[in-house]
Amino acid sequence: MNQSPWPLRLLDRLLPDDLRHLAGDLEEEYRRNLREGDGRRALLRLCMQVARSLPFFLGQTLKWNVVMILHYLKTGFRVSRKHLSFSLINVVGLAASMAVCLLILLFIVDQKSYDRFHPQSDRIYRVVTDYKSSSNTGSSLYATTPSSLARILRENYTGVEQAVHIRESFHEELRYGGETLSLGGIYTHPEFLELFGFELLHGNPETALSEPGSILLSAENARRLFGEDTDPVGQTLSAIEGRTYTVTGVIDTDVRTHMDFDAVVPFSTVEDDTGWESGSGEWTSTIYNSFTYLRLAPGAHDRLQAQLPGLVERNYVDSEGESVIREMRLQPITGIALGPNLSNELGIVMPGLIAWFLAGFAAVIILIACFNYVSLTVARGLTRSREVGVRKVMGALPSSILKQFLVESVLISVLALLFALGLLNWLLPQFNSLYFMGMTESQIGRDLLADYGTYVLFLFFSIFIGILAGLYPAWHFTRYQPARVLKGTGTGGGGRPRQTLKKVITVTQFTFSIIFIITSIVLYQQFRYISTTDYGFDEERVLNVDLQDVPYDRMRASLLAQPEVISVGATSVVPALGSIRGAWMVSDSTGQRMRGHHFSVDSSFITTMGIQLLAGRNFNHNLASDSLHAAILGRSAVRALGLQSPAQALGASVTINDTECTVIGVIEDFVSADPTRIGDPIVLRWRPSYFGNAVVKVREGGMEALNGKLEGLWAEAGSSYAPRYEPFAEQLAQSSNVLIFRDFIKIFGLTALFSVLISCLGLLGMAMYAAENRVKEIGIRKVLGATRRQLVLLLSREYLVLIGIAVLIGTPLAWAANSLILSLMSNSISLEPVVFLAGILATTATALLTVTSQTLRATRVKVVDNLRSE
Repeated sequence: MNQSPWPLRLLDRLLPDDLRHLAGDLEEEYRRNLREGDGRRALLRLCMQVARSLPFFLGQTLKWNVVMILHYLKTGFRVSRKHLSFSLINVVGLAASMAVCLLILLFIVDQKSYDRFHPQSDRIYRVVTDYKSSSNTGSSLYATTPSSLARILRENYTGVEQAVHIRESFHEELRYGGETLSLGGIYTHPEFLELFGFELLHGNPETALSEPGSILLSAENARRLFGEDTDPVGQTLSAIEGRTYTVTGVIDTDVRTHMDFDAVVPFSTVEDDTGWESGSGEWTSTIYNSFTYLRLAPGAHDRLQAQLPGLVERNYVDSEGESVIREMRLQPITGIALGPNLSNELGIVMPGLIAWFLAGFAAVIILIACFNYVSLTVARGLTRSREVGVRKVMGALPSSILKQFLVESVLISVLALLFALGLLNWLLPQFNSLYFMGMTESQIGRDLLADYGTYVLFLFFSIFIGILAGLYPAWHFTRYQPARVLKGTGTGGGGRPRQTLKKVITVTQFTFSIIFIITSIVLYQQFRYISTTDYGFDEERVLNVDLQDVPYDRMRASLLAQPEVISVGATSVVPALGSIRGAWMVSDSTGQRMRGHHFSVDSSFITTMGIQLLAGRNFNHNLASDSLHAAILGRSAVRALGLQSPAQALGASVTINDTECTVIGVIEDFVSADPTRIGDPIVLRWRPSYFGNAVVKVREGGMEALNGKLEGLWAEAGSSYAPRYEPFAEQLAQSSNVLIFRDFIKIFGLTALFSVLISCLGLLGMAMYAAENRVKEIGIRKVLGATRRQLVLLLSREYLVLIGIAVLIGTPLAWAANSLILSLMSNSISLEPVVFLAGILATTATALLTVTSQTLRATRVKVVDNLRSE
């Protein structure tokens, strides 16, 4: 058989199956011309005919496709209306899962919009550093670089169009009139406003950072100091230490950016005050708080990246050999948000791991909903088998059957999208109220919902979900053999695989449900546990006062003079609130250096906090040696240093941060870092110069009265700063490590709720379908004397077996997942069998309730009606 010429093959690819007969006429004429003349002329004539007919063919193709899509939609609407209950189950399940997915989509879209407002943002990079030292052996990179890097790159490397050095070290309390404002900000060069897209609401960007003592205020802080609609340019602010700043502009920080600052000050200010040059300094000493941003010429990225190792080799010197810069990388500024988790960020950045974590939950939920659609559609195959058989007999091609069922699934998905948008309006504020969203200032703005592009994205997403859910059922129906279907001898589409698929889907759905429910219960128990944990000290009726510039002795004397105060102690760091001071410790017993938590305290700290002294004594103010070489260890530190027991540790010599100390006492461990950790090695030393906080023990009922006096006491102490004090118990309740647990509970709880809801909807649909298809069997069994209980057991037995299999699979998986989560915390609960039992019972009871509601309904129908219906 001769092969068709290429124009006809091309046409064959362009035309849909239903219109390919139009090409037959052309081929017939071509064959006739070929027999009557030479091949070239026949081919040329065919090409001309194809070219001339192409617009007609394309028009017919478009018209035919539109007609067929409308036909598919009409059929889809009719099928959905005819099987309304199944359609509603699919719509509700997809809507619930889709709402979660839309929320995560909004979150990712919002995060991906960060730092895109800068001009030529695709060519702006930040240099990040893989720096390792004795105090930093982890795997995370630094967002910071040495301070001179920007200058070196600008002066010596081609392709660097602009390089800006930023230093995050501006912290001042500024006064204007009677208002005092504490501001944190950055030092930088005038090129900052050229490289980045921050706009000035007031001021001249060309001169705003050119003079020492200039300051750009964020719009929010400018309003707080000068009021609304006031141009503050030219106003003078006074710092506590006496330095004055002239406001040269108001910068708009209400943009999506990873940078967080209240004010921008030129480097010339600090150079003018201290003589320090911003582009100088040792690399090891400036690598912790200096940032380097670059704008590169087009195509310069790879070349500069290849040159960075040589730059490090030529400029980095560590005389002590304790640290090393392994690598420097160029990070796109638009990839910082949702990028890798780096140390020393310029603001709080949402790491990409969070997005993957949330996307994982959304994917599980949407898959469970898609499973519902697949199982219900395939299960109803018998109902629609004759329809498919007749279509095939009438000439429908497999591709037409495939399109019909895909259009139906997309139709259901788009309908679900409408409900999902309503649910999204409820989920959005709940999501924004999560602690980590507030902490990172990453709340999703409602302005995204006013953007047409967002809805286009949602529509494409729903179409994708519709195709994903409908792909397998559509392919399944194309395999039906019309002769077998119409004879009533089967479908030819595989009955046993269909049943197997249904069972696998049901088991998978309830496996996920069991895992999520058990994990939610475990996290809730863990939250309750750390909320009521024994901190190892008495936090009740304790007030923490940030000393700032007030000498501890003066504040202590003022506080002790108050009748409400029992005792006052001093500490460098308030324990259990997340801040720690590390210290290297080594003893002669082990000879190995270990990392501990270091507190500088006075002799009243232990008694004020109610910490138990196990052996030895407290610090003694009358012994000068106590402030130099005395140390009090926690029980875990004694064990880690190999000092046997608290009593045997007394008098032992330990080295703490290269200082030889003698152990004079041992205390019981307390929570030093955060409530998720216990047993950290603790060392207390008496070092008055490091006292930063006063801990005040207040008499019963005296907290309110003391709070009323503290403003006056603070003013009498002569501080230039505003007082900062807070009850310790309230600080612990608002600790980030406690609040982040609430977020996990909400996320897992919502996921478990949606998972169970969607799984039960699928089970409901399957039970409804099974009851409908066994009407005759139920009637006959009732005639033969079967009781309602026996019928319920008969109809529910299959689902009980499936849920039992899900329990067998889900329980060990839940145990493994929760063991891994709890292993990340030293202060954790133990996994109790009752938790797993509760999760299993909750899932099983919900599933049985769903199934039983349908089986009972089926058994209540009159026997005569059952048999008549068949």
